[in-house]
Amino acid sequence: MIVLVGLASAIVYGVSDFFGGLGSRRVAPLLVSLVSFAAAAVPIAVLTFAVGSVWSAEAVWLGLAAGLAGAVAIWAFYAALAIGPMSVISPTTAAVAALIPAVGGILQGERFSPLGYVALAALVVAAVLLGVTREQQGGRVGARAVVLAVASGVGFGGYNVIMEWTPPESEYAPLLVDLVGGALLFAVVLAVFRAVRGDSWWGGREAPPVEARRPGLLFALAAGLLMAVANALLLWGLHQGQLAIMGVLASLYPLGTVLLALTVLRERLVPVQIVGVVLALVASAALAWG
Repeated sequence: MIVLVGLASAIVYGVSDFFGGLGSRRVAPLLVSLVSFAAAAVPIAVLTFAVGSVWSAEAVWLGLAAGLAGAVAIWAFYAALAIGPMSVISPTTAAVAALIPAVGGILQGERFSPLGYVALAALVVAAVLLGVTREQQGGRVGARAVVLAVASGVGFGGYNVIMEWTPPESEYAPLLVDLVGGALLFAVVLAVFRAVRGDSWWGGREAPPVEARRPGLLFALAAGLLMAVANALLLWGLHQGQLAIMGVLASLYPLGTVLLALTVLRERLVPVQIVGVVLALVASAALAWG
């Protein structure tokens, strides 16, 4: 059950990223981030109060810490992509993001059968393979890009670890804090850019064409709602005391994007991505068995 939840979370994360990417082609990525976080906060708020989440100082501070880790991860990831080849940056980030919760879970006492350990290792490899793209295959990799990629992976992996630390009785309260805090942060940054640089509320110096605004916002809204589902599944699994499994499976988020690109955009996969998809599915089945 826990493996299916983790795999479902990863796939939904990937689909959310897909819609977020489509939205970012039409309006500013910062605005897409704001809309998606705000949209995700609404169903999570309903869920938080529906299940009777227990609020505490610990839940709030850990939620804020997780939000900060996620913000650093996203910034470092985009900064790394701006100066380094995607075919190196994405797999590096995925590998570090998968290893941190795996090691953390084992250090906290989570134990598996020999097959389970092999499956965890295979999932880390699958996450790396899924991140390889056709783009920038011959790009030059600098030390700064690698450092940023590793920092991004630490941020994503740290997010999962921090969320696992939240009190089980807090349910989805830390996640709500994370999303509301992130939305407010993006809103403040937009306001600062508008005041200092004269940017529009749509982000950037010039507002996008009217015909691009509505689909851009709709894609951002879809990304946020899907992110809410993925976050809820991830947090539920983490509260079951399965940091290693959920953390590693969550790093397979490119799986959802890859499957959508294959079925919707009719893109052809890189051979190593095909191996990654197969390895991810086989390893997930082996993890459930072991």
